[in-house]
Amino acid sequence: MKGLNQRQKKLIHLLVQNENYLPVAFYSEKLGKSSRTIYSDLEKIQVFLTKESLILEKKPRVGIQLQGTISDKMQLLEKIKDKATEGTVETQERQWQIAKRLLIDDETVTQQKLAQQFHVSPSSIASDLEKTIERYRITLIASNRGTNVTGSEEEIQNGIFRFCEDYLDSHGVDTEDLFYEATQEILFQVFPPKIVKAVFAQLEIMKNQTEFYFSAHYLKSLLIRLLVFCFRLSKQKHIEEKEFLFDQIKMIDTYLIANELLANIAKKTALDYNEDDISYINRQLVGYGVKPATKEPESYEKYAVTIHKILKSMSEIMQVDFLADHQLAERFTSHFIPMIYRLKMGIVITNPLVEEIRNQYAITFSATWYALANVEEKLGVQFNDEEVALVAMYFQVSLEKSQNGKKILIVCPNGIGTSELIFNKIKRILPAQDIAEVTTVDKLYKKNLDNVDLIITSIKLKELNKPVIQVSTLVTQEDIINITSLYSNLFYSEEPDEPEIIEFPFLKEVIDLAFIHTQKCFSDKQTCLHWIIDQLEKQKIVTAEFRKEVFDREAIGETALATGIAIPHAAPQNVLQSKIAIVTLKQPIIWDQRKVQYVLLMCIAKSDRKLVRGVITDIHKIVQSEKQLSRFFAGKAALEIYHDIIRR
Repeated sequence: MKGLNQRQKKLIHLLVQNENYLPVAFYSEKLGKSSRTIYSDLEKIQVFLTKESLILEKKPRVGIQLQGTISDKMQLLEKIKDKATEGTVETQERQWQIAKRLLIDDETVTQQKLAQQFHVSPSSIASDLEKTIERYRITLIASNRGTNVTGSEEEIQNGIFRFCEDYLDSHGVDTEDLFYEATQEILFQVFPPKIVKAVFAQLEIMKNQTEFYFSAHYLKSLLIRLLVFCFRLSKQKHIEEKEFLFDQIKMIDTYLIANELLANIAKKTALDYNEDDISYINRQLVGYGVKPATKEPESYEKYAVTIHKILKSMSEIMQVDFLADHQLAERFTSHFIPMIYRLKMGIVITNPLVEEIRNQYAITFSATWYALANVEEKLGVQFNDEEVALVAMYFQVSLEKSQNGKKILIVCPNGIGTSELIFNKIKRILPAQDIAEVTTVDKLYKKNLDNVDLIITSIKLKELNKPVIQVSTLVTQEDIINITSLYSNLFYSEEPDEPEIIEFPFLKEVIDLAFIHTQKCFSDKQTCLHWIIDQLEKQKIVTAEFRKEVFDREAIGETALATGIAIPHAAPQNVLQSKIAIVTLKQPIIWDQRKVQYVLLMCIAKSDRKLVRGVITDIHKIVQSEKQLSRFFAGKAALEIYHDIIRR
């Protein structure tokens, strides 16, 4: 608009963005001009506003404020694009509109139609497309239908991200201006208002909480990244997570906040999302510097003894010095107090990884449950599977650092069905510290394989720069010999092959013929549990409180496995003598919506906690597959089961 220079127009932009009264010194600093110059500019702007529905209000010793509706302010911004810069503005606006059609609206455009719409030559449109490619680093593909964006979902989202940065910068929006209503109005021109409002609301909540630290420097980029991601999610577009579970657990600190953020946005916008989407958001949070906030030492005094007790207990159970891992202690401590707060307040978290963690890290999960159960009474809380799974991952990360376990991928055509059979057979012959994970062929070629040590597959794979063993679907004895032989040659060829006879050095310490019962008949799990606990109470193996705790545990977590066995449990403080109760059933009963034919009740006293990891490891040698369960339990008398385990 004639009469206003570029600095005065920039000042109007700042006045629109800032809704509060601010001193002239604020605008002076923003524009790098003296207060005297700003006062002069304000006088010219006030004259200009006499024809508008806006008022420049000045309050002595308070500051200045542009008063009026959002609509009038946005119209003002349009008007100040005067004739002197009309050509540049029109070109920039045209390029934005073309980029928006390609990136936001997923349109296929033609140069001829664009030239007709914007009243310019096709060569100008061709130039616009070149600048769009260069500025937003996207790939365009031309066909008979026209030109459209191509590339991976991550590349497309990166292009939209750069477009949004450019768009906000051109409107003078920086980090300080993010959470003003005017900024949301600007973004309404790009994204659906419902998504913009939901993302803004969630980021505002998380920015103001104290559990996690948000770097103000990256806040604007994080906001745009979340907006772009949620917008594409609304179109059912997903970014496949490049990391496998054994790499993702290193970022477990922020997983909960990523899960909560996406869940709350989804509630307000009806978005559908999956575990990969949570992992992607988590990766963004970590990348933008979100981390647990550092607390003052006195905040932890109340729980310091308990935290040390848990770390010491896990060290004894897993035979690893977790107390020496200072990073573990710091991360676990930061997680611990919010966790206790959630449990005391009855706040139930959602952990989509819980089933995967419970299956793939069964020993660490069970050991963590035991260590936490040991302090429940003192804390006045009861840990559920979701919380135990999260805590277990802190120890798993530390365990991998200290024991250098191998990471092994098991590849199947579709990741289900036969994959479970292969996984269970292979897991049995691997060392306890190794991690095996099932994946599909599709994911194998899309994800990062840098940390993978060995790939075991039931189908032929294209050449990979990793050791590969192909096995049959049923995993024959010959396959097992090949796996152990190659594993031995690759990682520690000096060691002998795995013996064919399975030994149970720890389980035989706690097994008792008096507590092995076979071919029993029960109508349901409640009747079954009451009967088993009756036998334990009669022999003074457990206290009277043991029964209630077992049933409380059943209410908050699943104890039945897909292989057909249930492993109920309770805290060690209610166990007087360490014993394992084994019951086989004549007919299966329904237990946690699964059919169960075998029940194994683990009772380990506090004084025997050094046995816990070994007992759990031995138990998993039996329960990890239906074939193993049948081998040790099916159709056998109590004495046979007892002799098979103690090897007499």
